[in-house]
Amino acid sequence: MLKVIDTELLLEEMKTDGHAPVKFICASNEIYYCKYLNDYSKLEFNCLAYEIVANYLLNYLQIPTPEIAIINILKGTLDKSKIKSNRRLKEGNKCFGSKEIKLAQEVQAIQIYTKIDFNRFLNPEDVIKIAIFDLWVDNTDRGRFFPDGINYNLLIEPLGSKQRILAFDNAFIFGGKQSIGIFNSLSVVNSTNKLVETPFYKSIVKHIDVNSFNQIVNNFIHLLTKDFEQEMKNILSKLPKEWELTPNLSKRIGDYLSNKDHINRVKNIVLQSKK
Repeated sequence: MLKVIDTELLLEEMKTDGHAPVKFICASNEIYYCKYLNDYSKLEFNCLAYEIVANYLLNYLQIPTPEIAIINILKGTLDKSKIKSNRRLKEGNKCFGSKEIKLAQEVQAIQIYTKIDFNRFLNPEDVIKIAIFDLWVDNTDRGRFFPDGINYNLLIEPLGSKQRILAFDNAFIFGGKQSIGIFNSLSVVNSTNKLVETPFYKSIVKHIDVNSFNQIVNNFIHLLTKDFEQEMKNILSKLPKEWELTPNLSKRIGDYLSNKDHINRVKNIVLQSKK
């Protein structure tokens, strides 16, 4: 079930080149990063739905990702003086929210140089799985190169003496904003500006032997062959009516995810990345 949580106090608006999420203290003293509409076009609401679809898929694939909820902006909790990008946000609106992971930090210019560095991670093999996921769903944001670095959209959470890698910020899957309403099962798989081409990914996979790497890929690819259309229909039917999603979205997502040629191209790209 997708939780619906009320806001209690707006803390700040985050400075990003994407949705500029608004940080709220919500019910039960939980902190959520909330996304709403930044563009003039309401088509951007589809990206909020994409976040929820991605969360379902990542959980199904057993890839760590923050908890999510629908955030209800209660009356008296929205201080407009603290926000700039989210001027369209109003009391009574319902947002997408991602729960804060305490002490977690974003992957930035990190590379794994030694086996000791590699062994500090609880789940290094999940970097391979996330790279496959991003190609499969055409995530145009994670792995995107820009003048000052790379946008990884990965968190590192300290857990005792180890660290766990989580995937977050998945709003720009299915080709991102420029493909809203037009992406389809015949869309070409593109590895440009994807995690699979980044230094962090390459520094992880160099510490995994070829046989283990191939086994990880083959076992994970098998999970993608499921028919997801009914799950997509169930998920999208529960989302706020104000989001006004594009027609036939659940069918287009289902067709896109289940295309066998598409999945095979994803597999081939990732297998080649180890060579």
